[in-house]
Amino acid sequence: MNYFKQVKDDRGVVTLTFDTPEKAVNVLCFDALYEFEQTLNTLETDSSVKALFIESAKESIFIAGADIKEIKAFKDEKEIVEKLSQGQAIFNQLENLPFPTVAVIDGACLGGGLELALSCDYRLATNDAHTRLGLVEVSLGIIPGLGGTQRLPKLLGFTKAIELISGSKRLKGDKALKLGLVDASVPSGYLDFKKEEFIKEILDGTLKEKVQHSRKGILWYEKIFFIRVMIASIARTAVLKKTGGHYPAPIEAINVLEKTLTMPLDEGLKVEVKVFAPLAQSEISKNLIELFFTSEVLKKETFSRAKPREVKEATVMGVGTMGSGIAWALTNRDIPVRLGARKMESIAKAFSKIRTSFESVKRRGRLNDREIALKMDRVTYSTKMDGLAGSDFVIEAVSEDLKVKQAIYARLEECLCEDAIIATNTSSLAITDLVKETEHPERFVGMHFFNPVAKMPLVEVIAGEKTNAKTIATVVGLAKKLGKTPIKVKECAGFLVNRTLLPYLNEAAKMFEEGGNVEHIDKVLKEFGMPMGPFTLADEVGLDIGQKVSEILYEAYGERMKPSPVLTEMTEKNWMGKKTDKGFYLHHGKKQSPNRELQSLQKGKETLDEQSILDRAILIMINEASRCLEEKVVANARYLDMAMVMGTGFPAFRGGLLRYADTLGIAEVVKRLADLEARFGERFKVSKRLVKMAEKGKIFYTDI
Repeated sequence: MNYFKQVKDDRGVVTLTFDTPEKAVNVLCFDALYEFEQTLNTLETDSSVKALFIESAKESIFIAGADIKEIKAFKDEKEIVEKLSQGQAIFNQLENLPFPTVAVIDGACLGGGLELALSCDYRLATNDAHTRLGLVEVSLGIIPGLGGTQRLPKLLGFTKAIELISGSKRLKGDKALKLGLVDASVPSGYLDFKKEEFIKEILDGTLKEKVQHSRKGILWYEKIFFIRVMIASIARTAVLKKTGGHYPAPIEAINVLEKTLTMPLDEGLKVEVKVFAPLAQSEISKNLIELFFTSEVLKKETFSRAKPREVKEATVMGVGTMGSGIAWALTNRDIPVRLGARKMESIAKAFSKIRTSFESVKRRGRLNDREIALKMDRVTYSTKMDGLAGSDFVIEAVSEDLKVKQAIYARLEECLCEDAIIATNTSSLAITDLVKETEHPERFVGMHFFNPVAKMPLVEVIAGEKTNAKTIATVVGLAKKLGKTPIKVKECAGFLVNRTLLPYLNEAAKMFEEGGNVEHIDKVLKEFGMPMGPFTLADEVGLDIGQKVSEILYEAYGERMKPSPVLTEMTEKNWMGKKTDKGFYLHHGKKQSPNRELQSLQKGKETLDEQSILDRAILIMINEASRCLEEKVVANARYLDMAMVMGTGFPAFRGGLLRYADTLGIAEVVKRLADLEARFGERFKVSKRLVKMAEKGKIFYTDI
């Protein structure tokens, strides 16, 4: 046996341990499933077996899910139906064994792993942080295909099953117990004792009756046709509002749940696999799977061979929106934080923002008042830059002013020990220029978070000319501890994300200048899949910040980054966006309306069609991204795409900016850019890399 190890004690209790050879995690590949089937064949005919416990030998992992590589490799829908039907039959066999079965879950139990656990009679989980349970398939553009849509509602009810599956939600052990998904939730150290308790109750015949009260099942009113239709309709409306209709999988999951709720299991399973097959072959699923693979690679990426230091105490200098967000991220991971600012008023506002962020987490049921109080107790402050001797990490998040930042670094070097790391959250200034007057430039690094810090997963890590490997390793490790995805980028003006995004924002401003309608341009690009239109985004960020970054990039890259004069004119009028309640839109709390006074800034009366808007906004980003690869600003196209998805919200269903370029065809991208250059000039000049790729018939994702 390669995947499973079997032990039977003298009571007839069998423990089957899943242990994928030479892998850090267990995944349900088909070889493992077929071996599992052979084991079940043997067990079901053994009259001495009284109970079966299924466990994992992997630390912090039960089963991470199905083997995504096998899903990616499916040749056609016929093969998918055949393979999944086999898998469904194996789980049916598990469900119908003549003795009780228990899944012992200590760690990630996701996708196919949870579908296996749902096929067991009972589920015993740990309530440790590493344990998460969920049917997360819709995040890969598919639906559960091994019985998840059939067994989950029978355990939790129709409404809750829709919520968990369509939202790709992951539950902690205690939450899973509350919902009835598991039958016990205990600390890892108590797991063996609880297992023995389960064995005793199984052998006594008392466990089944004991757990029934916690299982809600399908509620009586959910079986009524018109109520079921109404629940499903409300859920579809919520999904469409959130996804813009770009992601079919959650809608299809709701459809399957609604259609099969009252069907016998065998009929419902056929519907499930019939819907799964075309989704797994879709371009959207393939794109999402590619991003998944990239995210898995980035989890292991260190960007340095040095051994990182553990950050035990941190300081945040500058406590505005970004500084407060970074401070929250640090203390949320139980790292003591000292806030540094000149005014007590700023400190007070920062404390309020940090507290508000924790209250948001509390509303989602992830923290209680006592836990929040303990975290807030770790936050101290100073208005005189004292009490920093214990900090081994400082991040500066003041305004984008070279001299202001340099003055802070000079004072920090007087206060800190020599090996303390000093990071800057600058979004555009060169690290080498910032630290040229410092005594220890090797411990300075760029650590660029994105706003809002609590939600945006990306962190750009930027080394200066003298930044050492240990500094990089430590900051990468810290970013991961904060739950972020760090990507190392080369030092250049705007780094990667802002350098690629700014031409998009600037081109939108130029289209407006020519006579384009703000709302129409926003609508077209939002329908393309961007989380918000460029003008809404500009108002969110602040026109003054956009103008400052534009000037830095114009100075670095010349004419192709020349900012639209509209930004300067609006800044002079104090139309800064949300912060002044007036920008490209008028802002009234959470609502916005058109700013009619903008028309005075327009120079032309052009009417732009949708394709022109898309080409000018998106192709100019592709062009700049290709230059970033050409200059080795980022290691490869996959990392660049992940940065754009995580840092700008570029639509994941399109696979990322360069994956989208591959979909269009590089020759077509070059042709359209050349046409735009002929009309609008140098800013659309095709990069050398794109020209060469088109000539040689290359694409960015060459191994697909």
